[in-house]
Amino acid sequence: MAEARAESAPRTLFTEKTFYLEEFYGKSLLFTLIPPAGMRARDIDPLVRTLRELRRNQTRCIVIVSHEALPKMVARMGRMAPAGAAPVFDPARGLRSRPYPPDAAVAAIWEALRAGRVVVAGAATSDPADLTIFAQELASRLRVFKLILLDRQGGLVSEKGERLSFLELGRINRMLRHEQLPIRRCLLRAAARAMRDGVGSVNLASPHGVYEELFSFLGSGTLLTERHYGSVRPISIDDFEEVEALIIRGQNEGALLPRSPENLAAILPSCFGYRIGDEHLAGVCSLLTEPYRRERAGEITALYTLTRFAGEGVAAELVGEILTEARARRLRYAFACTSEERAARFFARLKFRRVAADDVPSAKWRGYDLSRRARLAIFRIDLT
Repeated sequence: MAEARAESAPRTLFTEKTFYLEEFYGKSLLFTLIPPAGMRARDIDPLVRTLRELRRNQTRCIVIVSHEALPKMVARMGRMAPAGAAPVFDPARGLRSRPYPPDAAVAAIWEALRAGRVVVAGAATSDPADLTIFAQELASRLRVFKLILLDRQGGLVSEKGERLSFLELGRINRMLRHEQLPIRRCLLRAAARAMRDGVGSVNLASPHGVYEELFSFLGSGTLLTERHYGSVRPISIDDFEEVEALIIRGQNEGALLPRSPENLAAILPSCFGYRIGDEHLAGVCSLLTEPYRRERAGEITALYTLTRFAGEGVAAELVGEILTEARARRLRYAFACTSEERAARFFARLKFRRVAADDVPSAKWRGYDLSRRARLAIFRIDLT
């Protein structure tokens, strides 16, 4: 997003699926196919593919389907299918008692998970709302790491018709006011209830898109979380390798210009990262000051966020933290350069003003390609 000098750098391995498999390792996920989903192979096969990946990853998976879809699900699972008869729950009777599911049922689910890491069960209903409520109650009782609601309509969309990659709990009520279909309203309420009960997060996606939703940065549906998904913090030397990998990913995508290993090392000491929880890095940004000490200026550089987090305020949080650091260093101003129209609009929204090349330190342009410089939009924000 922000400017960098065009030089070569070594390629570092960085895969999207690995990112999420690390997050899911040793955790429990509950999937449910919302009727009529589950009645045809194209609903089930992407889920089975996902379950195979998670099983190899030592992730515990619980799958809830309608009683009508249960035989089809078991048949498509192949060797992952349970050895005995799959359990069937009756939501109509059970939801009247507390705790629900009862302790004996929870113990049985745990024994099955311990034996095979994938459990499939049926609910004695084909009503979409009843199955949704049952899955939420079960997820809440088990306090699973993630609840995945698989509905053929997929993720949520904004009033403009754009897919919402993320939705925080506090925004669900607003979505409810605009959602017309009863089942979609039920799904939103179930997601909110699950998170209030301690479920880590909820994904709403289509059955066909479940693999992409869980294992790619782009996603295919909507991830619902109780609070903001991550936070910005300075990186430590133990983060340098991971940050380098993310910056090189941005370079390979064309979002950042390549840097030499030396130039890459120079920006790491003052780099900030956006962390998802306490684990994965989803965005980076650096404040480069060493070449501009005489002017007491700082360059905002190597600003990059993973695809799924674009448009979710991550870049703005990173720049906000960079500006806080710049003020703490008593810099007079900060600046950024970009050749991308989207990035130019981003800096303008953050109250940066567009300036001429002479309004930033001359050291920036030492040895710089003149034709490249002519294509740049240069933004500056005064700090004193």
